[in-house]
Amino acid sequence: MKKQKLAAIKLCAVLVAVYTLQLLTGFQPGFEAGESVWWKFFTSFFGHSDIEHLTNNLFFIGLFGTIYSLVTSTEKFWTTFLISAVGANLTAFIFYPDSVIIGASGGAMGLLSALTVYKPRQTGLALGVPAPIYVVLAMYILINSAGLTGQSQVAYEAHLFGLLTGAAIGLRLRKDSSRPSDQSKSKESGLSDSTDNKEEDGGEDLDERIRKWEEKYMID
Repeated sequence: MKKQKLAAIKLCAVLVAVYTLQLLTGFQPGFEAGESVWWKFFTSFFGHSDIEHLTNNLFFIGLFGTIYSLVTSTEKFWTTFLISAVGANLTAFIFYPDSVIIGASGGAMGLLSALTVYKPRQTGLALGVPAPIYVVLAMYILINSAGLTGQSQVAYEAHLFGLLTGAAIGLRLRKDSSRPSDQSKSKESGLSDSTDNKEEDGGEDLDERIRKWEEKYMID
């Protein structure tokens, strides 16, 4: 099994380990502005408030994260997750400065949107039903947008910004993949040069044959 296939599984294992640590030791990885040490801003990506919170993110990352790592790479998987999580946490901090920020939801949403923009023909699950990945993304955008209208302890703004961040990353990947690589250009150039040389050689051979024919059959 290739290394990149395990990236999402490894992240899920980390999330489970951190939540187990929370239960066994009382460790709180969440970040609260003005109260928590600075590094908890980053540990908050890996902690969860309850088992349902954890389970939802394990599903997201296990499914969409695995697909994303397969069509990109381990490095891009981690980069997308972390950048999306940072963006989501900053948004949560702005909208809820007095609340504890915790959870991998922003990073998970970023993986989904990056995958959708980069590979829109992929298939995902919408409420357990196989559907085009863009339908899945649209459904979660609607769910989180609807959450903005009510009172909730869920930072839907952070989820949406995580989606937006991931979409920007997916767009960048899509643009990069559409550009011809230098290697391809080099191959094309080499092929063109080779063809030109062959044409030139062919032209010289033809001239030489004509000259010999003239020497043999033409009378001075």
